[in-house]
Amino acid sequence: MGAMISLQLQTLALSGLALVGLSMCGGSHVPSSIPASMPGRRAPAAEGIGPVRSEVVVRDLGDVTGSLNEYLAFALANSPETRASFEQWRAARFRISPAGRLPEPTVAFGYFLRTVETRVGPQRYKLGISQAFPWPTKLSAGEDAATERAKAAARMVDANVLSVRKSVAEVYWTLWLIDEEHRLKTEHDAVLESLAGAVRGRLQIGAASLADLNLVDLNIARHHDHKGRHEQAARKASSKLRAMLGAQAGNEVLSISDFPKSGLPAASESALGELAALHPMIERFTHLATSEEHVARAQRADRFPRLKIGLDIIGTGDAAMAGVEDSGKDAVVLSAALSIPLWGGSYSDATAAAYANRNAHEAMREAGKRRLEAMLGIALANVRDAQRRIELYEKTLVPQAETTFQAVLGGYQTGRSTVAAVILAQRDLIDLQIEYAGARADHAKFWAELEFAAGTQLVTKG
Repeated sequence: MGAMISLQLQTLALSGLALVGLSMCGGSHVPSSIPASMPGRRAPAAEGIGPVRSEVVVRDLGDVTGSLNEYLAFALANSPETRASFEQWRAARFRISPAGRLPEPTVAFGYFLRTVETRVGPQRYKLGISQAFPWPTKLSAGEDAATERAKAAARMVDANVLSVRKSVAEVYWTLWLIDEEHRLKTEHDAVLESLAGAVRGRLQIGAASLADLNLVDLNIARHHDHKGRHEQAARKASSKLRAMLGAQAGNEVLSISDFPKSGLPAASESALGELAALHPMIERFTHLATSEEHVARAQRADRFPRLKIGLDIIGTGDAAMAGVEDSGKDAVVLSAALSIPLWGGSYSDATAAAYANRNAHEAMREAGKRRLEAMLGIALANVRDAQRRIELYEKTLVPQAETTFQAVLGGYQTGRSTVAAVILAQRDLIDLQIEYAGARADHAKFWAELEFAAGTQLVTKG
């Protein structure tokens, strides 16, 4: 559109005053503080992001060229939230083996301050070792409970990854929209500057009025405000993106190279609902509820006797009288003991507490399921609405606005329209172009929400 407008404006100026030459820049000037967008590069909003790895995928933001996938890889490798959930899973995994371990054996030593004289000699000390054996299900249930808690922690890592991907994508497309709006307004700045030159040319031959030139200059001044506003908005969005990435603070604007995709999900609504039912947040509460069932089983084991086996050696000195048979022979005692669980009420309360925790986790699972269903429905409706808007702007509104602007500009050449009409048509065109860019950014953000609710990456139809 820029080349065609440039040609028409040059023709308009030459028709007003042959000696007045106009120059129209073929591209848009973008300040170095706001990177130029690259609409030719079409990449999906998110793809190929695997599980959290121990090594850092991208070492520094200086290595990022601006694609969303690179920012996602950096976030998954450096985000403090992701790292914290990963370490929590490791801690839960290391608690599994201690939960199934037998109690430590006990070694006891006693010294007789006053010896007991026996026929074979005086008893001087007592050395014993004992081992307690809880009811068998106590250990197995404890280990099963720790295993389920580790599985819940693992699903929390997956949920945190989904959350990070969603948050990074939302800020990324916000930054893209700021850059795209800046690019569009910069192009229209050049259009207004060329229109002002054409009006000045016609003013010298009396074909335009000073009011026309003032009107154009006023709109140029209003337009130029976007440069500082976009720069500061881009800096704020970049700071927010850095925080989500876990990168160091900085003032420079982060680069954006991807273009938001469009389309509807290939999966049906029922298939998306089935995916949401397997969401990590839902499965996390399932594992926690199962863990409490094992805790209740371990608590019930306390109501049964616990066995304790011991071996004691009593050190005996030599008999006072010579010739005594077995003189100085140590005594060896094998003992066994059973605990008697008398306080049944306290054991029942502990079991009931575990079941109450299980019920709480099941209720949280049901609440989370309802929230995800609502989020999925809202995100899907938003994606469909954004796709409708994209098609409306792309196929109807923007082409009509471009045609109208060309017609009004041509009418101004022949004197059938005014400068005010040209500016109004130009304003309608840029507003629709910005709304079109907003629809594309909204689609990308809503798509990130849809993928979060579904718990997995999605593809578009076709």
